[in-house]
Amino acid sequence: MSLPRGVAWLILGLAFFTAGLLRHYHDRTPSSPYVSPVLGSLLFAAIVLLLLVAARERTLGASPGPGVRVGSLTPILLMLLVEKWISVSFYMPVFSALTHPHVDDVAVDAQYRAFSGAALLGLCVVLGGVFSPAGRRTWRRSRPGLFLPAAAGTAVVVGATYLLLAGASAAMGAGFRLAWPAFDRLWLWILCGQALRALAEEVYYRGLLLAEMERLAPRLGVHNPSARRWAALVPTAALFSLEHVTMAPRLGQLDREIVFTFSLGLLLGILVLATNSLAFAGGVHAYINWLLLGAAPRLVDPWGHAALPPGTYVGLTLILAFVLAFLVQSAPGNKRAGEALRKEES
Repeated sequence: MSLPRGVAWLILGLAFFTAGLLRHYHDRTPSSPYVSPVLGSLLFAAIVLLLLVAARERTLGASPGPGVRVGSLTPILLMLLVEKWISVSFYMPVFSALTHPHVDDVAVDAQYRAFSGAALLGLCVVLGGVFSPAGRRTWRRSRPGLFLPAAAGTAVVVGATYLLLAGASAAMGAGFRLAWPAFDRLWLWILCGQALRALAEEVYYRGLLLAEMERLAPRLGVHNPSARRWAALVPTAALFSLEHVTMAPRLGQLDREIVFTFSLGLLLGILVLATNSLAFAGGVHAYINWLLLGAAPRLVDPWGHAALPPGTYVGLTLILAFVLAFLVQSAPGNKRAGEALRKEES
């Protein structure tokens, strides 16, 4: 069965939007009063329907004529919905069973973020094995050989951020000093948990989903290589934004959060495409998380107050990350390797 391309784009748009809303409002998903919400919810019914459609389309094979096969859409739709079903149905019950009952709320939150990061990474491994085209491209961008260069690159970028900001402070005579967080057990949980969660989110958003949208774009009528990348970047960045806003009651605050998270998702996606490394984007993402949660050093004034807003660190870090990516990718050997990889993936 084939769909007009306009209808296919509409279905994809609704699926990404629905997945983003499910992160915040999954408890409002209609479910049967006679069956457990895990198996009786409309979300699970949609997943079962998509699996049946995928099995039927695979049996029938390619259909001639214009349009987009329904079977071509099922991988990305299942990636979106299966992740939501598993995370909202199983993460909290499993985590509650593993957590010590007398841990304070702040520590529980830090531990849950670490647990959810590990669970999401495991789920990505399963999804990548089932949907092998996207899985292969994700593996090339997250193979272990990239981790050491990515860690070194992240350290260079973060270190340069502090050097530039401290140097500018000294040049202006501001008298700012670097204040370090308390190196306690909670800090260690935040450090490790946010690093794990950042990598997991990169593998999911900028790995599997981005790769699948890149693969799907030509079938949706987007054949230009540059346009294909944007067709993959925009919806994945929009989903990342929807899932990370806090749905604050004040409209102005919500607008700022949407702009920030969408821009961050877009820039991290471009960084992945520029470097073919999910680990480097994961390192930058982890540092941003540490900064926003107070687990990274901050410049403070003589009275101990924060001297600069977090956006200053984030903006400078992203600029330096792109500068470093450009310098590394411009090296003759890396340039030839990157061109060969792009031809292979096309």
